[in-house]
Amino acid sequence: MSDQEQERTEVKPESQHIALKIQGSGFPELVIKVKRTTKLSKMMNAYCDRAGKSLSEVRFMFEGDKLRPEQLVQDLDFDDGDFDEENPLVIDVAQEAVGGSL
Repeated sequence: MSDQEQERTEVKPESQHIALKIQGSGFPELVIKVKRTTKLSKMMNAYCDRAGKSLSEVRFMFEGDKLRPEQLVQDLDFDDGDFDEENPLVIDVAQEAVGGSL
């Protein structure tokens, strides 16, 4: 295989897919594959559609930090590696707490 052919077959890092596992107590588990350049809002909306929840009802977290819809997958602070269905990157989901007043 020539160098040019090899360059064409290599996958660019930004187009590599990462498997995300969304899980939480009392919530359905979902594993989806997304590109590193995908906005988290796409994953969040897909999960909410499947779980029958609205985005305002749930909170998504990665390693204890709340995720924002405008963030990209590549913005998450994770070590580079192969995240596939067997070894996905785990996103936690929880019921959004509504504060009250006295």
